[in-house]
Amino acid sequence: MSYAGRETSRYQGQPFELYLFESGLEAWRYTSGDKARAYGWHTYQPETITRTEIDQNQELGSGSIKVEIPKTNDVAARFVSYIPEAPMSLVIYRGHDGEADSETVMNFTGRVASAMFGEVCELTVVPEQDVLKRRVPGPKYQCQCNRVLYDSGCAVDKNSFKLTGVVSSVSSDLVTATVFGNQASGWLDAGYLEKGTQRRMIISHSGNQVRLIAPMDGLQVGDTVTAYAGCMRTRAVCLAKFNNLAKFFGFDKIPTKNPFNGVE
Repeated sequence: MSYAGRETSRYQGQPFELYLFESGLEAWRYTSGDKARAYGWHTYQPETITRTEIDQNQELGSGSIKVEIPKTNDVAARFVSYIPEAPMSLVIYRGHDGEADSETVMNFTGRVASAMFGEVCELTVVPEQDVLKRRVPGPKYQCQCNRVLYDSGCAVDKNSFKLTGVVSSVSSDLVTATVFGNQASGWLDAGYLEKGTQRRMIISHSGNQVRLIAPMDGLQVGDTVTAYAGCMRTRAVCLAKFNNLAKFFGFDKIPTKNPFNGVE
């Protein structure tokens, strides 16, 4: 009997689901069943994982689901202190046990929008098409540059503005490394710190210390990290720090005096 036949059958359905979470280069594979399952050259390990029904309606949140996993799960750990830098996607496959039926189909694709912790970790997962419902912001008429530092529009080579060194002290969101002192205080402001696939924005830089927007999971003394210079997105910084004025996308000549009342 086919998957569709099993799915609509009154008595012959024996459903199981496979959950594939991916964020950047990392992937986690689980099954809601009580035994490991092989699918697509990978093994999905048993986990206590449940979800709500997929509700299709005319509301803005149509198709979103809630997925519950243990707080100790590796996926849940990525949301303890900060939303992962690389968006986390979820693909759910569904099939039925039975010798005559080995068909497994993709049942849901989406991305994790938020996480809430209680007795368990509850993930809110929105369908991929949800992105199409949102308005993409365009450039603003502002003094500061509209570009994202180090992206294709900015075109600055981030490898020319990095500091790589060993962590000597960690206290929550405050990280110390001798290499940070190789540049003047403030050089790393609005930049970011990387360790493996984790990334945190740098709020402030003073001497050999930086303060992050949130603590970095698992960071400890002896770890090697890389810090990248930040940009205040002003014309002066673009020229003096990055020599990239040709790519500056701000409007720093906006008049400060109101032509209607003469007030600045």
